[in-house]
Amino acid sequence: MHGIWMRPLVLQVLAGRLRRAGYMVHVPAYASVTLTPAQNAERLHLVIKDFPTERLHIVAHSLGGIVALHLLEKYPDLPMGRLVTLGTPAQGSKIARLIKPLPVLGRAFGKSMVAGLSGAGVPQHIGREWGAVIGTLSVGLGMPFLRGDANDGAVRVCEAEHPAQTARIQQHVSHTGMLFSPLTFTSILRFLQTGQFSPPLMPANGA
Repeated sequence: MHGIWMRPLVLQVLAGRLRRAGYMVHVPAYASVTLTPAQNAERLHLVIKDFPTERLHIVAHSLGGIVALHLLEKYPDLPMGRLVTLGTPAQGSKIARLIKPLPVLGRAFGKSMVAGLSGAGVPQHIGREWGAVIGTLSVGLGMPFLRGDANDGAVRVCEAEHPAQTARIQQHVSHTGMLFSPLTFTSILRFLQTGQFSPPLMPANGA
């Protein structure tokens, strides 16, 4: 799942790598600013509820991870699987909170703040394994707002941590760069297969 202001095209490299690893991949689009994360989760559920699978893994970048949290909390009947978030501000976004009140720029965040980037009302329990990849390479447009805090250029490390995570790993990648990083992909694959970031890779068949 893509992040705010993005489209599925930005995930094609990552999706291709997952397909070559043996996974069936669907890359949905969602209205990141005109609907709230919870509303997007409801629409996403209509798309995936009839997928012919007994195992449903979700890999989500940035705001997409918050949409995924709403989806998994509200629809616990979905097939079991693992969640991997990439640079998701699960505790809210400092940048979004600073810019949202501004007359023109603030409109860019739209309804993504509601139980989302504001940090309030984000689901706390999802009932499945959740691994978080957290970037530490501060390269991006958000750098001026995040000085003094470890960050990936858009999201602070502390914002990407959440008590419901069952595993997390920090990597020297930027917020956008993690979508293309071979290192990040290896970590995603390991977590999908084992529920941890450290064990060796195994064949994807049947995972």
